[in-house]
Amino acid sequence: MHFSARVPAPQGMDETPGFPRANPCLSFWLQLTRSSPLHGHRTTENLPDKADVTIIGSGLSGAATAYFLLTTGPEDKRPKSVLLLEARDACDGATARNGGHCRPDCYRDYRQYKADFGREQGLKIIQNEKDTLNLTEEIIAKEGIDCDFWRGPSYGMSFLISFPYVAMDQSVADALAASYAEFAADGGPVEGVVIPIIDPAQARAETRCPGATAAYTSASSGSLFPRKLVLHLLALCIEKHGMNLQTHTPVRRVVPSTDEGVGGWRVETDRGVVETQKVVYATNAFTATLLPEFLGHIYPFRGQCSAVVPPMAYAGKNVLPGTYAMAYEDYHLSRPGIFADYLIQRPDGIIIFGGQRAAVPAEDLRDNTDDTVVDPRMTTGLRGGAASALCWMAQGGGRGSIPYVGELHDKPGAFICAGHHGHGMARIMSCAKGLAALIQGDSWESTGLPECFEPTHERLARPAHRTVYTVV
Repeated sequence: MHFSARVPAPQGMDETPGFPRANPCLSFWLQLTRSSPLHGHRTTENLPDKADVTIIGSGLSGAATAYFLLTTGPEDKRPKSVLLLEARDACDGATARNGGHCRPDCYRDYRQYKADFGREQGLKIIQNEKDTLNLTEEIIAKEGIDCDFWRGPSYGMSFLISFPYVAMDQSVADALAASYAEFAADGGPVEGVVIPIIDPAQARAETRCPGATAAYTSASSGSLFPRKLVLHLLALCIEKHGMNLQTHTPVRRVVPSTDEGVGGWRVETDRGVVETQKVVYATNAFTATLLPEFLGHIYPFRGQCSAVVPPMAYAGKNVLPGTYAMAYEDYHLSRPGIFADYLIQRPDGIIIFGGQRAAVPAEDLRDNTDDTVVDPRMTTGLRGGAASALCWMAQGGGRGSIPYVGELHDKPGAFICAGHHGHGMARIMSCAKGLAALIQGDSWESTGLPECFEPTHERLARPAHRTVYTVV
């Protein structure tokens, strides 16, 4: 799965993450989409020599950016040719391995955002995540995408109850209460958005978690089948809008174009070279391989999640009412790299449960891009974690990190949408739409994105401590 946190970068870190492994393992989502016609897809037999826009990476960031580039904005601003390059198969990286949890942060990390970027930006970051969920729902409905999306009513209920924050320890309950109070005091919307359950007995009864000390409910949450969403967007871009998808075409280097007077970028791959006016890095955990200025700012951190067939107590009419995020200790004070475990219960009853990174030393997870195998220690933790939390979930930690979205400093025509820190499902769709508008020449203000997302020289000049997690 796909995670990140406020983890200090390794001292003296100078090695890039390399490239995606050649023989990745099959995730739950990949196993259920083996019949996709996009497996091994190459729109043209040969790599084109030129493109208006070249996107590197076919996960949700790359696919959504292509979709918005080709379907939004004035016709005369849309690129005539969009090329999407993927090192492996179509959408088989982080997007095909995360939990499919679409959960906006309704207030939890507001204190950290405020401390880092100020009150105004903190409020905008929280609002952006709500906007992203709304936009995701809008696009799925508009394009008729079958990707198991639900956001209430669900399972015949009159409304969806989500538990985005379940405190499994009193320190967590106290931290959540403090953040909630500060967010509300600063004008953050909580009325009808987040409902506190501060009585431990009530929290245990409503969440069905015997160890709960407090909980917060919200209707602003949901889940989906992430790879189905992306495969549909890719197919739509290819079939209706002429996008060229080239799988199994790793990009080894991007340098300024050698065409005199033309400008743009020279994208070098194992199958040839493409001259492109604009290039988009949707490379997430592998970003620093092609953009070394991001060393230490975006780097891999391995995660893992599981698909659990629950007992009858959580089947039929007894399915869980929504999505959960659960923490056992104050997520701003706990061991770096650890934060709340989470789960969703899919329409077919299967529970997707992720986390348990406390079972593995952080040094074994950091800078780890190996998605060819599962980690047996984390697997053991995941097998017992859901059962223990529901008495049939678990460590906490802070996220507080934000993505890099926009045009790169001193690199005209080069753009990035990466560094989503395990929170991509709650951010990528709106970031990709905003990035498409920037590529088409619109202003940052027109995107509505928080200004602190910009990949400015000042951000990269700060001490590196942000991470991005690769997935298994």
